[in-house]
Amino acid sequence: MADTLRDRIFDGEIAPGSHLMEISLANELGVSRTPVRGAMARLADEGLLVYLPNKGFQVRRFNAKDVYDAFSVRATLEGMCCRLIAEVGLDGKALSELTAMLDEQHELLHHTGEWSDGRAARWQDLDVAFHQKLLALADNRWLTEAVQRASQLPIIFDSKLRPHNRDASMLLHKHEHALQAFADHCRIVEALGRQEAGVAEAAMRDHINANRDLLVLYLSQKNPSRTRALA
Repeated sequence: MADTLRDRIFDGEIAPGSHLMEISLANELGVSRTPVRGAMARLADEGLLVYLPNKGFQVRRFNAKDVYDAFSVRATLEGMCCRLIAEVGLDGKALSELTAMLDEQHELLHHTGEWSDGRAARWQDLDVAFHQKLLALADNRWLTEAVQRASQLPIIFDSKLRPHNRDASMLLHKHEHALQAFADHCRIVEALGRQEAGVAEAAMRDHINANRDLLVLYLSQKNPSRTRALA
């Protein structure tokens, strides 16, 4: 139930600021009010809903500062992820898997022809897979859950962690930006292979903060009157 409501919020089917009515949702989904109530309480814990006394649950509104703060947390957490991996070291299988992912990214980015929306979307999928692979290698459930929570930004991403609209997508996944992100990925894997924990941690942190700054700039230009100072 929580997964269904979460996806609908991320995909824009339930708009920010909407009030969720237990009875209406229960009737719509064909369930009793109890699982709906439990799902809404869970999403409130995740920060997607806000409970208002005497009004019930409302879908949270996000702004540019939320993006800045969430990405800053992600940068610290995923930097920690790389530090954990480097301190333990990569075995041959893990290094081969990461190298294969980099090879696939390189092939996509350096393939001849126009940098199309389709190639940009494919790059985004490969980028997400790379980050998820590193989290899996860190083998820390609490860290993975914390990163997932910090990634819950329906103002930008849908339920598949893809940007909602073409403007945001093309901003994040311009060819030149994708090339820089790929260079970051290579630097991270090289540091992990050499067990340079500090280098790997800093490289990942800088990598995520670069995306943060692009998105904050995009949102600031889109809604300047709602943007607070972020520095």
